Amino acid sequence: MKNMMKNIIVITALLMTSWGFGQSRFHITQYMMHQPFINPAAMGIYDNMNGSVFYKNQWTGFDGAPKLIGFNFNSPIGGLSNRLGLTVINDRIGVNSHTDLSAAYAYTLKINDNSNLTFGAAATLRLTQSDYADVETTIADPEFQANTPTLAMPNFKFGAYYKVNRFYVGISLPNLLKNTIEYNTDFKGRTSFDLSDWHFYLHSGYSFKLSDNVDLNVSTILKHVSGAPFQADISTVCMIKQRFGIGVNYRTSQDLSGILRFRLNPMLEMGYSYDFTFSELNNFSSGSHEIMLIFDIYGKDKTPDSAMPRY
Repeated sequence: MKNMMKNIIVITALLMTSWGFGQSRFHITQYMMHQPFINPAAMGIYDNMNGSVFYKNQWTGFDGAPKLIGFNFNSPIGGLSNRLGLTVINDRIGVNSHTDLSAAYAYTLKINDNSNLTFGAAATLRLTQSDYADVETTIADPEFQANTPTLAMPNFKFGAYYKVNRFYVGISLPNLLKNTIEYNTDFKGRTSFDLSDWHFYLHSGYSFKLSDNVDLNVSTILKHVSGAPFQADISTVCMIKQRFGIGVNYRTSQDLSGILRFRLNPMLEMGYSYDFTFSELNNFSSGSHEIMLIFDIYGKDKTPDSAMPRY
């Protein structure tokens, strides 16, 4: 009975992903550590070349459970007002896989000595593909004898980001277009404009200086799309000498996460999070693991001490 219930939950999750495959959005627990993943305008807080890679293994214990891997690199160009970035995200669940390739540009307006306002935009090429030949069937079904072709569909992102001293707030639209997959006699990708299908991200944070050696970083991200439940993440991380951090994240989808951060050297930082769910999935999964590595590259006129603080 337990195995049957597990299969039902897995199949339901896979079907829900397939129905919303064109507009599915990934979740990063450590969203505050490298924000260009969720908002192209967040490149504006960095005054040096930097980037990040992460890997997330969700719902461990399930066959075909979601796996997410991402890479970002961004750099100022021609001064600190202009920035270019490249992001690659691969999201796979079951036999379905999609990869987003994004090229981003951000422009920063210096409001005064302590505050900046940045606008960012990105062009994205989404590649989707399904390995239907890997699906086990009880009968010889011709629909599951071959994999689907790789379908390429365009999309765009937009964001704005404001930072003043130890506070930031940003808003992002991760998909301005709607990408869907249609099937008649063969698979085709379709791109359309649908305002009701827009996702909205609002993220903000503040770093409290508790002492010379201890900072308390509080951040949140709010996500909304028409027809889906409102979702919020709230995170608190205590940083000691900007070298070690420990914290928690709560997500309204009934997930509680532990977060660890390590500054390995002036140019390299690592973060790890473990997600525990209070939903029915807890009966069949041992949780989710996420690891993130952030790197900074400094020029001759720049030192790690002069780099802007990261939340």
